[in-house]
Amino acid sequence: MKIILIALMSVAFSATNAGYEPGEDSMPNQGVPKGKVEKHLLNNSRIYPGTTHEYQVYVPAQYRQDEPAAVMVFQDGDAYVHPEEQVRAPTVFDNLIHRNEMPVIIGIFVNPGTKEKSHDQRDVEYLPLDDTYARFLLEEILPAVGNNYNLTGDAAGRAICGMSDGGLAAFTVAWERPGSFSKVISHIGSYTRLRGGSEYPYRIRLTRGDPKPIRVFLQDGSNDLNLLQGNWTLGNLAMESALMYARYDYRFEMGTGGHDLAHAGAIFPDTVRWIWRDYPGVRRAVETSRHFIIVGEWHVVTNILGTEYNAVLTIGERNGELHATLVDETDGEIDLRSITFEDRILRYVYARPPSQLSWQKDSTEEIETWLKVHDDSLTGALSGDIDSEIDFSVTGRRAAGPIRSQK
Repeated sequence: MKIILIALMSVAFSATNAGYEPGEDSMPNQGVPKGKVEKHLLNNSRIYPGTTHEYQVYVPAQYRQDEPAAVMVFQDGDAYVHPEEQVRAPTVFDNLIHRNEMPVIIGIFVNPGTKEKSHDQRDVEYLPLDDTYARFLLEEILPAVGNNYNLTGDAAGRAICGMSDGGLAAFTVAWERPGSFSKVISHIGSYTRLRGGSEYPYRIRLTRGDPKPIRVFLQDGSNDLNLLQGNWTLGNLAMESALMYARYDYRFEMGTGGHDLAHAGAIFPDTVRWIWRDYPGVRRAVETSRHFIIVGEWHVVTNILGTEYNAVLTIGERNGELHATLVDETDGEIDLRSITFEDRILRYVYARPPSQLSWQKDSTEEIETWLKVHDDSLTGALSGDIDSEIDFSVTGRRAAGPIRSQK
């Protein structure tokens, strides 16, 4: 079965790209200083005895030894570092660092370990839901790179990325060690397999009210793998639903491709901007919470078990503070008690009106709405309060007011 899976994945990687192509940010740009890429070998791992790991290190032209650099670790490193493949991470880093759209960063591209043949340790390292692989990175790979370069030890300055089983491994590292890695990028992640990655949606939901301090970017395709081990597309949709339910700082991009990096590569520059958006010194970092993004009139639709309820939310700003009115089609104007906007998340709390008393058992006095804002649309959920066990879907569209693209 393992041989069949590898063969199927090989076909997927080579044959499906759904028309996605690298953009200008993934090409060498004139006048942009080029970083260097070094090849290294780690022999006789303590965490994985008897293995050898090849890894490559990207060092930007702007790196200075007296300033700790941010760190980004990639699994299946060869797929991300190659200048002619789909992601081209070093070229993207050259361009974005030059424009201060991401921090000065040391990129570490790690391949799975080998014993007798290439990649024969991939399942051993990437699939377990424990901290073993995180320990390998923290106790062996990062110290080895740190012997030559000044790396930050702050979790806010560390990100981890991977694809397929490597995407699962990247998420596991951040999940197990959020005090060491605060940012994770998962491409076509393997949130499948019984007693495997399929457990994460439930584990995530259990953290509602106390989410782990991690930022998550998920990408997948609507034509990803569908095998005995599971359906990769459905697995990633379950992850997105769980991350919303537990109110994580996350972003999910669903493309039309399969089990490949074409879509991930096409959006990789924007992914990097998003994941590092508020890091010190990064340009445009302050825009994520500017109130002009949400000022205006919004049509909001709440779906309660198949029945839609409509309201109009009108948001204004006065002396740097938001104010708003909420008018329901049944109850008229509702008592809106608070409204906040931060990191493109709009939250507002209102007093439950008479028509909504039957929405939940043991109804609370207040309703909290949590919405992700993107351009002129809203997507999110509503619950009785943060401890409520049930969410209802909420969507919205802008009716009037400023419309500004958010990249």
